[in-house]
Amino acid sequence: MADRNALVRWDDAGIAGAVAGRLTADGVRVTVVPDTASPDGAVAEAVGDSGVLDVLVCAVGQPDPAPFLGADPARWYADVMAHLTPAFALARAAAPALRRSGAGRLVFLGSGWTAADRPCSTAAAAVQGALVALTKTLARDLGPDAVTVNELVADPASPPSPEVLAAAVSYLCSDPAGTVVGQLLTLGRGGPLRP
Repeated sequence: MADRNALVRWDDAGIAGAVAGRLTADGVRVTVVPDTASPDGAVAEAVGDSGVLDVLVCAVGQPDPAPFLGADPARWYADVMAHLTPAFALARAAAPALRRSGAGRLVFLGSGWTAADRPCSTAAAAVQGALVALTKTLARDLGPDAVTVNELVADPASPPSPEVLAAAVSYLCSDPAGTVVGQLLTLGRGGPLRP
């Protein structure tokens, strides 16, 4: 993966550091930005003068548990949008530069369907369900330009180590993973299976 560049957006500094370290060891130039960074500014910083982005890694969190009954609709909607919109905006800002790569990789980190297993998690499930759909549809839409889009799924109740996450990101960004498209790769040590 030498001579490639990556943009990593993660709200957990430990995980961001592990992912950046692994990609750097793979020969990738890495720019790490916080989840508060401007999407256009983050992409511009990562691509520099080349105009090309080879890898985008973006973590998507979820709202805290809250009862559905009696919930304030405006607050519920705001919580969902606060977690989902930054990922959408960053992917949208990065898409032109990823398409110019010729072998672009977009990797989301979410919790997949695990949010639906938790009580008081309608907002979290809405965010993560939307992320699954975003992964699948972006894989279809960006695929013709040789951009793969996949999601790493990690259950917040039993998260993998930063090193495991970093290794999985490294794999999905590698040349051998060029045929892995629109998939949810679940990290863990067993448990219920999801489509």
